[in-house]
Amino acid sequence: MKFNKLHLLAISALVLYSCGSKQEETVTEAETVKVITVKAEERSYTPTMVFTGTVFANREANLGAALPGKVERIFFEEGQTVKKGDLIVELSDEMLTQAEIEYQALKKDYERVSRLREKGSISEMEYDHVKAKFEASEAKTQMVRKNTQVYAPFSGTIVERMMEEGEVYFINPGLDPGYSMRSGIVRLMQLDLVTIKFDLNEKDLAIVKAGYNADIEIDAYPKKTFSGEISSIKPMLTTLTRTSPAEVKISNPNGDLKPGMFARVTINLPEQKAVFIPFKTIFRLPGTAEDFVWVVKENAVYKTVVKRIYSDGDLVAVSGLENNAELIADGKFRVSEGQEVEVVRK
Repeated sequence: MKFNKLHLLAISALVLYSCGSKQEETVTEAETVKVITVKAEERSYTPTMVFTGTVFANREANLGAALPGKVERIFFEEGQTVKKGDLIVELSDEMLTQAEIEYQALKKDYERVSRLREKGSISEMEYDHVKAKFEASEAKTQMVRKNTQVYAPFSGTIVERMMEEGEVYFINPGLDPGYSMRSGIVRLMQLDLVTIKFDLNEKDLAIVKAGYNADIEIDAYPKKTFSGEISSIKPMLTTLTRTSPAEVKISNPNGDLKPGMFARVTINLPEQKAVFIPFKTIFRLPGTAEDFVWVVKENAVYKTVVKRIYSDGDLVAVSGLENNAELIADGKFRVSEGQEVEVVRK
């Protein structure tokens, strides 16, 4: 009996010692975790900003006259190009005929009183009265003549005939939102150069400047990119949207870009430098907006907060991190602050 008790005590001691040794080994193994690391790298990049805009003609005008009248003839069809100075529209000349008859009559009166004045047979007051009527008639005739014919003020394309021959033209405002709201008989646009208009938010005005390069994407041409530069930024903001209108000029020799098209404007900002890291090294605690990475120093890990600046594929430019910092790429969920790790460099 005594032997059995001693035997059992010895066995129990051996079991306890064995368990203690295994537990110690487990703890020791848990303290060292194998991780794969990568290096942060400083590199140059060109940041971009993307806006939505609309294509407009470089110049546009609704051509009409200062006086109402019947449209006798329109010399060009929609889609035809014209040169500066071409006769576009001719209106009825009934008013011109009447004005010219009146002018000829007053011209004769003026010539007659001029001869009488030279002989001293008429008072200066009577002469001035006839002269004033003659000069007024001459100005009226020139004005009516000018408004019976409409000429192109610049070279461009007739994009719309707003009236047809035989209709009576009145001075009424157009009702085509987004384009010229002036009245007219035909709409003329300069399309060999187009303008992309977009709005800059208030906070963007300190970043985006006139002269910056811009890439334009149009849905109608998904595989083509048009290039230009910011030609102007309006020096005021609208009170409703707190935005400032900006424009990009694009050469359009083939007429591919048409007014009204939707455009995506990518502004290329000046080149900058930043520290880039793989996206997979960034860790974010659930329920927070704070990003951090695990930095390895002398085989120990330390949490470092970073802020994202710019993304380029699988790489992210961040602030708050030094160049060549060693980061955990694989194993970041198995470590804690200050823990020793075994580094497997990639």
